[in-house]
Amino acid sequence: MSVQATGTLPNGPATGVRVRADHGQVAVTTADRLGLFTPQGQRQALLSPTGRLLVDTVYNGNDIFTLDVTGTLAQVRHNQAKIVSGSLCGDLKRGGVPYLAVNGKTIAVSCPAALLVGQPGKWHKIDLPVPVASFHQASRVAISPDVREVAIIRNAQILRFGLPDLKPLPTITRLPGEDTTFMDRPLTPASASALSYDAQGQRLAVGWNMSFPKAYNQSVTVYDLKAGTGRSLPTYADWTTDLAFSPDGTSLLADGSSTPRIWNLTTWKRLLAPQPTNTGIGVESVAWLGQNIISASSLGALALTPAGQQVAHFPMPLARVNLVALSENGQWVAAAGEGGQLNLYDLKRKRLVWSVKAHLYGVGSLKFNRAGTLLVSGDANSEFVRFWDVKTGKAVGPSVTGTRDVSGFTEGDREIVLGGRIVPVAPLLRRQAEVFLGNLPGQTYRKSRSTSSQLTPDGKSVCETQLSFRGRGMGFRASSWKLGALDKNNFGLSLPEERHLGATSADCRVLAVAAIEVIGKEHTHNPLGIEVYDPATGRKLRVWPSSNRVSSLTISLDGQRVVWLEEGHAELNLGDVKTGRKTVWKLPRVVQDMESVPLVFRADGKALLIGVGSQPKTSFTVLSVP
Repeated sequence: MSVQATGTLPNGPATGVRVRADHGQVAVTTADRLGLFTPQGQRQALLSPTGRLLVDTVYNGNDIFTLDVTGTLAQVRHNQAKIVSGSLCGDLKRGGVPYLAVNGKTIAVSCPAALLVGQPGKWHKIDLPVPVASFHQASRVAISPDVREVAIIRNAQILRFGLPDLKPLPTITRLPGEDTTFMDRPLTPASASALSYDAQGQRLAVGWNMSFPKAYNQSVTVYDLKAGTGRSLPTYADWTTDLAFSPDGTSLLADGSSTPRIWNLTTWKRLLAPQPTNTGIGVESVAWLGQNIISASSLGALALTPAGQQVAHFPMPLARVNLVALSENGQWVAAAGEGGQLNLYDLKRKRLVWSVKAHLYGVGSLKFNRAGTLLVSGDANSEFVRFWDVKTGKAVGPSVTGTRDVSGFTEGDREIVLGGRIVPVAPLLRRQAEVFLGNLPGQTYRKSRSTSSQLTPDGKSVCETQLSFRGRGMGFRASSWKLGALDKNNFGLSLPEERHLGATSADCRVLAVAAIEVIGKEHTHNPLGIEVYDPATGRKLRVWPSSNRVSSLTISLDGQRVVWLEEGHAELNLGDVKTGRKTVWKLPRVVQDMESVPLVFRADGKALLIGVGSQPKTSFTVLSVP
C-alpha cells in the first residue's frame, strides 16, 4: 500500500488556545496539531509536536510546552519541536489525562496518581489519591505567577504546595452552603474541574462540576488566598474546564457548552454571552487577547470583543474527519467534521470545491447519487435530510423530515430510498421548504429499524445492518430486503452478542464483524478478531485474530477486502478474504488516540480513503490498495 493522494479541509474545530504573555502570538491546538498565529490571525507555523493527541499547551516566555495523552512533553522554540521527556505518567491505558503547568524553570505535571514538579530528569514526586471517575476526569494543575506555590485538583479539593520545598499549604474546598440535600439525600461536594491564578497570584479561580440543585447558581468560585475567603459567581449549570483572569484582573473568563462566560469581578455580575447560547458548539478553551477574548470550539478559534463582535480568526485544518463518502467515479470526496460543516473535495484537481454549514450539530449520513451530481446528508441528532448540488454546494429541493437514513438511488437516479420509502427524485427536487417523508409520493417498502442501509448495485434490494440486544450485550444482524415488495426478506444472518461493529459488501453477500468474547461475571471483554460470513448461508469464510479492540472496520464493495484499525495501534490491517493474506500499513500515530476513524473503499476497490491526514496540514489520506 502507498499514499495515492491527500487532501486538506478548512475550518477545523479548536480544542485549545493560549496567548503569549506579551500578546504577540496565539497558539491553537486541535488533535495532534499546533498552529502558531499572529494576533491578527496570520498563521506562522503548523506542526505536530509529538505526533499524538495533545491534551495541554502552555506558554513559557517565547517558548511553548505541549503534553500529549501519553504524558510526553515537548518544547517548541523558533517553530521547531523537540521532545524533552517521554511517558512522564507511566501507563495511562486505564484512563486518566495528564495536565501541565510551566513557569520559568519550574514544570508541573499532573498524573493520575502523582504530581511531578521540577525539570526533565530532576522531578520531585508527590504521591496523591487517585481522582474518582467524573464527567470531566479533571486533574488540572497551575503554578502561581510568583512561582511560590503549585495547585492541583483532586476530586472535591484543591491541594496546594509551597515552592520550592513542596510543603503542603491550606487545602481549598467548596464554600459552606454550596451543596445541600436533594430529595432527602445529602449531596457530597462536586469535584473541581478548572483552576487559574490571577496575574499577582493573590486570587485563585476554581470551576466545579455540576452538583444539583445548587450548582445552577454556583459553579465558579474566586478565592482570596491571603484572606482565606471565597465568593461564588452567578452562573448556571454548565461545564467549566478552562478559566482565565483578564490581564488587569477585573474580569474572569470561562468556557461552556455553547458560549464563553464572562464576569465583572468589580460588580460580581455575569455579562451577556458573547456567542449565541443553546448552540452546542462546545467551547473547550478560552484566553484573553488584550481586552478581547478567544473562544476555541467546534467553530474554530475566534477572537471576539466581550460584546461578541468578531475581530480575528485563527484557522486550523480539519484534523479529524467524522464521516466521509466517495462518489462512484472516485472524483468527489464528501467529508464532515464537528459542528455540522460539510466539505466537498475534488481528488482529480486536488482542491476544495466548497464548504457549507449543512446541519446545526453534526452530519450523521452521507450518500452521492450514482451520477455524482447530487449529495444527500442526514442530520446526526434529528430526523432531517438535505440535498446539495455537487458543483455549487447550494441546497436544492426540500428539507425532508421524518428520517435520517439514506439508502441510496435506484438505477438512473430515478428514485431515492429514504427511511424505507421509495421516492421519485425529479418531483421531489421540484419541491421547496420543508416536507415530511410520509407526505411524499412514493411507496414504503418496510418500516426500517436499521443502524445503516445501502441500496445494492442492481438497485433491486436494500442491505441493512442492525444491532440486536441479547443476554449480555449487543449482537449484529445483516439482512437483504427486496425493494418494492413489502417486508420480503431475501436472506439474513444474526450473530451472537458482542459483535456490534460490522460492515457488508454492496450486494450484502459478505459480512465482516469485529468479535469480542465476554468473560465472567465482571463482563471482561477479550478481543477475538475479525470474522467474515456469508449472510445467505451463515457460513464463516475467514477469521483474523486481533490483539486489541477493533475501533474501525469496513469492507470493499465486492466483499474481497476487509480493513480495520485496532485500539492503541497506528496500523491499518488489510485482509484478503479469498487468500487470507494480511497486509499491515503504518499510519500517523494520532490514529491510535482516536475512538474511530472513517474508512471508505473506492467503488473499484483499488483505493481506500482514511479520515485522517498523513501530515499536519492534511485532513484525509487516500491509499492505493494492491
